[in-house]
Amino acid sequence: MYEIDFLPVENEDGSSSKSGDAIVAKFTDPATFSPVVVVVDAGFTPVADQVIEHLDTYHGARSIDLMVSTHPDTDHINGLIGVLEACDVKELMMHLPWKHDTRAASWGNYEKIVQLFDLATSRGVTVTEPFAGVTRFGGAFRVLGPTEEYYRVQLSRSLDEVTSVSLSASGWAGSTLIASATKLVKRVLNWFPSETLTDTDDTSARNNTSVISAIVADDRRFMLTGDSGISALEGAALEYEGAYGAFSTAPLFLFQAPHHGSHHNLGPAILDRILGTPDHPHVPEVSAVVSSAKASEKHPSSKVTNALGRRGAHVSATEGRTLCLSSTPRPGWSSVAPIGPLEEE
Repeated sequence: MYEIDFLPVENEDGSSSKSGDAIVAKFTDPATFSPVVVVVDAGFTPVADQVIEHLDTYHGARSIDLMVSTHPDTDHINGLIGVLEACDVKELMMHLPWKHDTRAASWGNYEKIVQLFDLATSRGVTVTEPFAGVTRFGGAFRVLGPTEEYYRVQLSRSLDEVTSVSLSASGWAGSTLIASATKLVKRVLNWFPSETLTDTDDTSARNNTSVISAIVADDRRFMLTGDSGISALEGAALEYEGAYGAFSTAPLFLFQAPHHGSHHNLGPAILDRILGTPDHPHVPEVSAVVSSAKASEKHPSSKVTNALGRRGAHVSATEGRTLCLSSTPRPGWSSVAPIGPLEEE
């Protein structure tokens, strides 16, 4: 039995241009044969109410066996505080940057990291750092990445960037704030164009601290990726293969496109490893989910949705609606048409 829901996350002022993650999963613990509930991120602060309402409506209780904070961006961690305040949480997995770098207090959104940790400890919640190899529920939940060493390197690099920005902000702030205000027009095509996605890993070190995890239910494997980039996914793929075997023989049933479908976080080589090549996907159709705001200018990238589609994926995006993968149909819910071939920007 499994139900994995990707809730819509829109930005705090209601203009719906900033994406985020809020995931609620329910599956059977193979060791106890009891259902467990896992919450992975909860978007911005107001999204906490949506997560709580979802728990009330579809799970009938505000009990969470495991809460996971993938990384401390506002669109991932802030809502977890409200969920933790309203629910009975047994364990919280989150990284504690102050244990790994003395400069941690200068990291962006640091106060929310501390607030979530302090709230958990005050409520007697077990707090664990999620590093590769950690498992729960008889192995049904596994942390694929990062390793502790990789996390420390990325944290240090991210803090180096914070120091560099603070020293030189007056020289570049004006120019770097320029951004497009018009959503790209993506024309639907009848075929997938030539791939323009590259193997350049140009996401931030901060994104690469994200927790990558796997859920196994009914012999199906689901990979959740946070905002991780290519190098982080390569490490997670190695952990996956060590735990389950090659992706070709133990394929994914669901792959979450990292960082809301950004082209900065995926490349053809890692997709070939995880999903198979365009000519030989590991399975005829894998579900690929993108957590993206409905008015986002850049999420998801058509380079990413096309790359996933070329490899046999059924690609769908939240964009103001909840997406659910369930072992049994949910009454009143309907199937979602996949995102087809798009003209690449």
